[in-house]
Amino acid sequence: MSSENTVTVGLTLIDEGSRQIDTAPDGIRIGAVSLGMWQEDAVSTPADMRDDWDTYLIRINYELELMPGLPPLTWFEIGVDFASDAPDPAFVVDALPHAAPSPQPRMSYTLNRYLALVPTDFASSAVAHLPSTTDVINVFGIGRGTIRWQHSSSSGGVPEGARSAWAVLAVPKGRMKQRVDFSVRYAVHSDKAMDYRPTQQPVSFTLTLSAPPQSRDEAELPTPNESAERPPASPPYVFISYAHDDARRKENALRFGELLRQCGIDAHMDQWDCDERGDWSLWAIRHILAADFTIVLASPMCKAVGNGNVDHRTHRGLQSELGQLRELLHTDGETWVPKILPVVLPGERVEDLPLFLRPYTMDHYRVDEFACEEIEDLLSVLTRRPRRTRPPLGPGT
Repeated sequence: MSSENTVTVGLTLIDEGSRQIDTAPDGIRIGAVSLGMWQEDAVSTPADMRDDWDTYLIRINYELELMPGLPPLTWFEIGVDFASDAPDPAFVVDALPHAAPSPQPRMSYTLNRYLALVPTDFASSAVAHLPSTTDVINVFGIGRGTIRWQHSSSSGGVPEGARSAWAVLAVPKGRMKQRVDFSVRYAVHSDKAMDYRPTQQPVSFTLTLSAPPQSRDEAELPTPNESAERPPASPPYVFISYAHDDARRKENALRFGELLRQCGIDAHMDQWDCDERGDWSLWAIRHILAADFTIVLASPMCKAVGNGNVDHRTHRGLQSELGQLRELLHTDGETWVPKILPVVLPGERVEDLPLFLRPYTMDHYRVDEFACEEIEDLLSVLTRRPRRTRPPLGPGT
């Protein structure tokens, strides 16, 4: 961040009624939000964006400071605007933290091939880390030029202190300077008789960007004496959706998840995330939208729920998951058909897949044994590495 001085937005209350706060005309300063140094790293841009955009992973450090003895904040919100460079504004591809309706533990994230920040358990592949937080967080503006994070508290007021956020930023190709407009909104917890107006003064600064990495076409090929080793790509992120028909099927789903992880796939499922109370519907939606692939396991109950043959009051978790998948396939089939994979585990039938997954007219994947060598077709799809490559054309006759 190219700025000689600290970037700070002061939080000021102006007394409009001249009853409760007797201050100078400029109001009373109740605190400030200050920006620290930002971490900025160029990342490889997907091939379908490369001609027009460069992409960067940016860590945004900010700190809320409050004056002692004054009313606490019920919420505060920072806004980071990258869109002021019209007519060629930058935009935010993804951002952290995602919405958090309850306290969150410390988490690590990696970038998938779609430039989405997704949770990872592999420390070597993590590119971003978020500390644990007790804030209730809402995020607005992903996919646009302005990103906003709103912090609130369900009890008392929002605590002061340092916080971090991350943004995957796409800027017009070749841009090395990016204007940033920084602003803060907030509300004060106080007696209703207090007649005040919260104010703030936005600030602007210039973010200096590093040179983007060379594209694969532009990079020099290694000579025979140079090492051909490259950092390993992040493992595919897979979410497993399944029905809890009975204990046997639940155990088989767990064995399948363990098998995927054994084979190098970053698999996620509910049996590993049940250590605290939470909103399972939001949990599933976050995984589905973040994952590279969602696997649906065949079973009689999965079929019944997917085909709408159960009471709406039963199996609500699976109804929510399959309803979300059905909606995504309906609204954007081109994107989601390759990402939603029907799988038939040992002892199950393809007939027990929901019809909206089209198990007969499109591919499904059988697992005859819980072994990596037995799921090579599925692994080739998850890793996007075909088992066999098309040979070159011969000279003909």
